[in-house]
Order: sequence, then C-alpha cells, then structure tokens
Amino acid sequence: MQKARVVQKNIQFRDDIQIREIPRNESEPHMLSSLSDGQSSWDPNLTDTEAFNTPTTQSTQPKYVVIVIVVVGIVLVCAIIGTVIGVVLGQKTKTVADNSLAYNEVCTVDSNQCISSQGLSCSNGFCSCSSPYSWNTATTSCTYLTYNQSCTTSNQCDSSVGLICASTCTCNNSKVWNISTCVCPAGTFLNSSNLCQTAYTVNQSCTIGSNQCDSTKDLVCNNSRCQCDYSTKYWNINFQACKQRLNYSDMCVSDSDCLPTLICPTVPGVCNCSRYLPDLVCNCNNTKYYDPTTLQCVNRSSFGGSCLVSANYTCLITLYCNGGTCACPTGTSWIAANTACVTSG
Repeated sequence: MQKARVVQKNIQFRDDIQIREIPRNESEPHMLSSLSDGQSSWDPNLTDTEAFNTPTTQSTQPKYVVIVIVVVGIVLVCAIIGTVIGVVLGQKTKTVADNSLAYNEVCTVDSNQCISSQGLSCSNGFCSCSSPYSWNTATTSCTYLTYNQSCTTSNQCDSSVGLICASTCTCNNSKVWNISTCVCPAGTFLNSSNLCQTAYTVNQSCTIGSNQCDSTKDLVCNNSRCQCDYSTKYWNINFQACKQRLNYSDMCVSDSDCLPTLICPTVPGVCNCSRYLPDLVCNCNNTKYYDPTTLQCVNRSSFGGSCLVSANYTCLITLYCNGGTCACPTGTSWIAANTACVTSG
C-alpha cells in the first residue's frame, strides 16, 4: 500500500502532464493492458475532471468546421448538376418546327427542321447544303460555286455558265469570264467543236447570221462575206478596220470613204470639185451641192430654176441666184448644150 501511495503522489504532482498525454478513446486498450500487467500508475479516485474536458473540446471543434464545409460543397455541386441536367432535358424535349432552322443551326439528324426551300438538310447535326452545292450568302441558298471560288471537284462549279474546277472555278476552252458567264475572247468565235477560234477578217467567207466575223473590227457577215456596214462605215486600209464614213469636208482617200452621195476627188492637179475645196476631201460632184439639213448632196438648179437667195452654189456652175431664180451674169448667155453661161459676142 505504501508503494501505491507514492505513485499517487507522483500523479498528483504531475497530473497536468499525464492527463494531456492520455488519448481519449484509442488509449483505452493500452490502459487495460497496463493494468493487467500490474504496472498501472492511474488513480481511479482522481477528481480533477477539467483536465479531461479541455482537450476534448479543442480537438472536436476543427472537425465540425470541416464537416460543415464538406456538406456545403456537396449541396452546391448537386445544385449545379441539377441545373445542367434541367437545361439538357429542356433542350431535348423542346419541339422544333419543320422548315424553321437556318443555315448552320443545330438540328436533329435526318429531320425536316432545316429550311428546305434554301436547299438545306440535316445530315450531321447542323443545317447545311448537300453535295455538290455550297452556301451562298448573297442569295441565302445552296448553289453551285461561281467564278474564282475555291473548289475541289468540277461538279461543284456551275457548268451551265461554262465553269470547271482548277483549284478555283474557271472558264473552259480558252474562254474568259464576262460578268456572269464564260465567253470567247474578243477577236474569236465559238466553232462547232466548242472551241474559241480566231474570227474572220474583211471579205472572208462566213455563215450568214453567225458571229464568225471579227466584231472588234466592226465586221458583219453580209452576203456570206465579212464586210463593213457600208451604209454608215467603210473599210479603212490603214487601221484594218471598219470606220465611220466621212462627212462633207472630211479628209478622204476614195469615194467609199465618204457618206452616200459624197465623192472624194483624187485626180492630182485637177480641180474636179467645188471651188475652195482641195482634192482628197469629201465633197459633192460639180452638179450637186451639200445640204447640211439632209447631210446629202442635192442637185444644183439649172438656168431659170429656183435657188436660195444669196446662195449661188444652189445653181449650176456659171449661174447665180437672182432673186430666187438661177440666171447668167450680165454679159453672158445660157448655152443649153454646154449647160453653162457663155460670154456673148
């Protein structure tokens, strides 16, 4: 008994240290084991219970905080998951009317939700064009590719306007793009082999009604020959092209250069035209005068005929207009055989 009391005194002297070192639950088996060995230093009559209560409160408080944080986190995660599920289910259950979805909108595969009038269908979950068509933002519809657009196969290009694929849609058979279609370039025509051929020049044979004559030279097929429209044009040797016929007083080379009824005097050193006009100038012949109103040569009046007052050129040469009538000058007489006024005497 004396030994037991000594141990008890040691416990009472250092009770604060021993109490802190004893675990709460996990140490109980160890304590029982120690007691069974007869080496226990524990006094069951110890009355200082505050030493036990203090560490218990301090150790459980952090656990409560952790538990609260975990619970709140679980609640938030569940709320988020619930929201996502609700949105997904809402989208799946939403009814989409037929022919209501535009290009590139999400759709149900193989449904009729895409606008079919624009050529759209749903084959991959999005409203898109079926091959070989492509979306055309300008027309808001599925169409063939047009000139200069990137392509991979010729069936993507609009063949109705002559396009083929050569990395981009381009014209075939030496044709060129002309705003909306492929055409043969200037100076050529499309032959029976569907190839562009050099157009024919002046006086070459052609098919009436065709475009075989060179339009860049203003040639047309007339009487199965490539010619100018001679009513208003003539063939200019220097320019090798049809040119507008020359008017009165314009420089010329031949009669065909001048407008109808005009001539081009070309006899060197001989004045075979009206006075005051040189050779190689479009003019009327000596029996006519140029009428600027009709743009033609008009017959001069003979002796006794009517004329324009103060316009002697409206009368035949040697006559003059006397009060509206062609007459011979004083000192001359009209000789009909000569169709001229001859000096009397």
